[in-house]
Amino acid sequence: MIFEDIKEEIKTLMNNILYYYNLKSYEIHFEISEPPIKEYGDLSCNIAFILSKKLKKAPFEIANDIINKIHNENIYPNKKDSLVETVSVEKPGFINFKINIQKFLKVFFSKVDDISKISEKPPNDDLILIEHTSVNPNKALHVGHVRNAIIGDCLYRLLSITNHNVKVLNYIDDSGLQIADIIVAFKYANISPELKENSKHQKFDHYCGQYVYIKINELYATRPDLEIKRKLVLKELEKPDSEISEFTRNIVTKILLDQLETCWNLKCHYDLLNFESQIIQSNLWKDVFSLLKQKDVIKFETTEKNANCWVFSSEKEGDKILVRSDSTVTYFAKDIPYALWKLGHVKNPFQFKIFSKQWDNTLLYQTKIESNIKDVPNTLLNFDKIDKVITIIDFRQKRLQSLLLEILNKINLNENKYVYLGYEPVALSNKTLEMIGFKPNNKKSTQMSGRKGIFIEADIALEVLVKKSYEEVKKRNPNFTEEESYHIAKEIAVSAIRYYFIKQDMEKMITFDMIESLSLDGDTGPYIQYSYARAMRIKEKIENTTTDYHINNSNAMNIEFELSDNEIELIKHLCKFSITLTESINNYEPKIIARYLFKLSLMFNNFYENSPIIKEEGQKKNIRIKILESTLSLMGKCMKIIGITLLSKM
Repeated sequence: MIFEDIKEEIKTLMNNILYYYNLKSYEIHFEISEPPIKEYGDLSCNIAFILSKKLKKAPFEIANDIINKIHNENIYPNKKDSLVETVSVEKPGFINFKINIQKFLKVFFSKVDDISKISEKPPNDDLILIEHTSVNPNKALHVGHVRNAIIGDCLYRLLSITNHNVKVLNYIDDSGLQIADIIVAFKYANISPELKENSKHQKFDHYCGQYVYIKINELYATRPDLEIKRKLVLKELEKPDSEISEFTRNIVTKILLDQLETCWNLKCHYDLLNFESQIIQSNLWKDVFSLLKQKDVIKFETTEKNANCWVFSSEKEGDKILVRSDSTVTYFAKDIPYALWKLGHVKNPFQFKIFSKQWDNTLLYQTKIESNIKDVPNTLLNFDKIDKVITIIDFRQKRLQSLLLEILNKINLNENKYVYLGYEPVALSNKTLEMIGFKPNNKKSTQMSGRKGIFIEADIALEVLVKKSYEEVKKRNPNFTEEESYHIAKEIAVSAIRYYFIKQDMEKMITFDMIESLSLDGDTGPYIQYSYARAMRIKEKIENTTTDYHINNSNAMNIEFELSDNEIELIKHLCKFSITLTESINNYEPKIIARYLFKLSLMFNNFYENSPIIKEEGQKKNIRIKILESTLSLMGKCMKIIGITLLSKM
């Protein structure tokens, strides 16, 4: 809130400077950010570097010239009321701004009750669709899939808390090769489609991923007849009324319910399940296929390796087959009608039906081709209001997403409406491998592989984390009941996983370490929860010992004692919340909130150690209470965005 005003003031000042260089503000795109070294100031501007090419001068020379103009010309807006105290230059040409602490504190305490408020977004029906998770229904979710789900769910929470109209889709690939493998195993390889009571596998999705999928891939090497059956299954899945399709629907539903149970345990929310088979079985693919041919986006090859196939020839990525010579549709081809459907560019062929109730008491719907469904309001998705479609898939799909964007371009769709968020996959640390019974190789981490059986299911990871959290909770709090201890342990474990995956840079591969994620020290979810619980304990003590406290504008203007550097830095950080929130939304990066939250936790703990409240009196006590309350409020909001449970004790 306050820092936004200061940035706007600096922006106005820099635009006034451009007048002296005969430049317009729309011609120069400079940035105002925090300098890398705190001693340089509170904010920094890179305008001298932007002007360097235009003016053919060194940035340092331009920066000094700007400083002289600021000091000598009457161009400073509202200088008397400005929160900026000094403007200076740092090599090689940054212009740095330091705020006037006394004025800043005066404004802070006059607006302290508004610091944690999230400004209301004007009523707007524009719809944002987020597609995430989208795990093939042939196995349980492993920790790599969890990264996808948590990125998507945190983005949903971020947009929801800021009053955006947002819906979450989960795409179910129930007609591809991997589901065909499972069906071949059950139908033609004499593998049972039932999970026996004494099975070593926890759930049906575990059974399919840990045994069935691995076994059928082993059998293909010695049973060529099974590969022939797989082609048959793929063809049959295109017929909605075939016996294979009906059998597949039952298997997919069993696996999907188990997968969703995992996601719900991690507190992920969805609005609609979309089934790939229905895209093929409806007229959606047929209509889009005609559109692609009509606009000459694809061509029928008659010679060489792609003979008798429909192919898209990309200028950047080369040829990509959409329809094979046997008329089956490729995995990538099915993405095209789905993308056009999400963008509202094709007529919706689906009805919506209630699938189940979720952990948060909301209803989850699914698409259906039938026309007699009446239990879903038409307002679930308003395709006339689509503003953004955000698809979250790992970087291994980057080429396919690039091809898709190229095709959307050729159909003359607004490519800015379609946003691809990619992330690197997850590896396992050696310690984590040992915990699940694998012998580590000589490398520091190991890539997961479904075919080789090297992975850790999200359920197993959560189970281990809950167990270890429970042991720690009981050790620290022997008087807690079993029920209370288990509840707290589960909330710590879930929060640990969610924070571990959202704090990372999306473009970096991460190595999952179960023990590290649970640490109460360092950059972890439990550390943040512990900080929040600490703050709550102080608040409870204050409520039990303090009868009245308040800060009005007059004693905010004249603080009778000097605040410590730790207190001032914490207050500054509190004032950066709204600007951080905006940056996070504009970049679709909940990670920015996660990092803000961790820094807030660190600063609060410094405040806790060095600024006692209970034993203080008068204005000093009141001011520290206000700092505490603002910190608690903002920590709570950030924790809700990330999905970290607010615990008052742990």
